[in-house]
Amino acid sequence: MEAISEIKQKLEAAGYFANDNTAQAIRAALLLEKPLLIEGPPGVGKTAVAHALAKMFGEKLLRVQCYEGIEASQLLYEYNYTKQLLMISMIKDRIHKKIAQASIRQAIETLDQEDAFWGEHFLIKRPLLQAILPENGQKQVLLIDEVDKTEKDTEALLLEVLSEYTISIPEYGTVVATKKPVIVLTSNRTRDITEALRRRCVYLYLDYPDKETEKAIVRLHVPDADQTYLDRVVDAVHKIRELPLKHLPAVAETIELLELLMATQGDDAGWLNLIVKHRQDYEIVKRSKIGL
Repeated sequence: MEAISEIKQKLEAAGYFANDNTAQAIRAALLLEKPLLIEGPPGVGKTAVAHALAKMFGEKLLRVQCYEGIEASQLLYEYNYTKQLLMISMIKDRIHKKIAQASIRQAIETLDQEDAFWGEHFLIKRPLLQAILPENGQKQVLLIDEVDKTEKDTEALLLEVLSEYTISIPEYGTVVATKKPVIVLTSNRTRDITEALRRRCVYLYLDYPDKETEKAIVRLHVPDADQTYLDRVVDAVHKIRELPLKHLPAVAETIELLELLMATQGDDAGWLNLIVKHRQDYEIVKRSKIGL
């Protein structure tokens, strides 16, 4: 297994700047083939970890965006009932047309074969099943985003799948992962995740980065950044994050603010319209006299 420095280099090549703690957690998750649970406030780069891992493995990221009321069929699988009905209709049509007796018997036998209607060709794979049963046979990267927004029944379902990396499909059978997927779960801590799920994960907490780390992140995305502009932007964003706002600027917004400043050649007119997302926040920042 790669050293921490190698993990950091690969992540950086994939567009993600990781400190030692983040790289250690990712390395442990990959080595032990366990899910990686990342908690932290919005905008600190939790989902970016999953995107970087997908790039590392050269695969398209599979993603589940969680919300209250999400159903199992949206996570696991469902059957293409329309396709099944069309097949039944085609077989019945052949029978009604009084084709050869042998063909009729064959059609009836086909109707009686459960596999004909519950096989993989009628199965619509949702992200969890796609991750466990990939079409290309390669290791997949699955992001389960904002798992804290799901209800506990859905979390219990995830727990069952992540415990053994298997999915039981009553009409089809039990699907077992030939290659365990890389799974990243994120949480904004809107509710507490059960201890049972936590025990099965490698844990990582991400907070807003310090100034030097944030500058390194921004440089990675804007390599031609002017140092003076970079200093101005990061200093202003860090001062704003100390204010009692409803929305604190995300790291991605720091990058966008720098791009705006570079595009206007240092003209900071309208920068608050990019960085502030609520009217009351706008007034608070204006009164603070923070500027670029």
